[in-house]
Amino acid sequence: MRSGALLALVALACACAACGGDEPPQRTAQLPTGPSGYPTPDQVVENGTHVITVEGVRKALVRAEQLYFYDQLGKVVGDTLEVTFYNAEGVYESTLTARSGELVQATQDMVARGDVFVRGQESTIRTEELHYEPAANRVYSEQPTQIVQRGNQIRGRGVTADPGLRNIRITSGSAVLREEIDPPRDTTAAQPAPGPVPPTDGAP
Repeated sequence: MRSGALLALVALACACAACGGDEPPQRTAQLPTGPSGYPTPDQVVENGTHVITVEGVRKALVRAEQLYFYDQLGKVVGDTLEVTFYNAEGVYESTLTARSGELVQATQDMVARGDVFVRGQESTIRTEELHYEPAANRVYSEQPTQIVQRGNQIRGRGVTADPGLRNIRITSGSAVLREEIDPPRDTTAAQPAPGPVPPTDGAP
């Protein structure tokens, strides 16, 4: 009798131990990782937007697939950027696209990097790095730059312009490459040689 009770207690203890082993292990939340060269961000927003303002006036709207906020650095970093620029009246001026960008929250100054392309209503700019200063209402680069304006391609190193790309200045060495125009063809050689003059009325 006693041996039967002891066996029952052992079986119950084994069953309890087996039940405890079925509990799933606890998982810790994985912290988001930011871009290379940056610490762990304080906040990550997917498909996020950020409005750049100067004295309450909207100057630009930043869209990104990922926005990383760094409170201690005072910066916002974005992947796959699209920036829309507006004038003081809120009218659209141009659009910028780039692989990445960094914005300083205190000044709202921004730098875009990687395949930077700005399309205005009359001009375009291509470069690898472009800075934007909303308070000064200007964009500038110190990198090799290609500009297309009024059918001309202008290449140089460094550029300064307004966000609407109306006033563009190359800061060092430039070359203007005009669109190729076919030279006029010499049509005289294609003309047939003159034949004999036909006789006039009454000629023998």
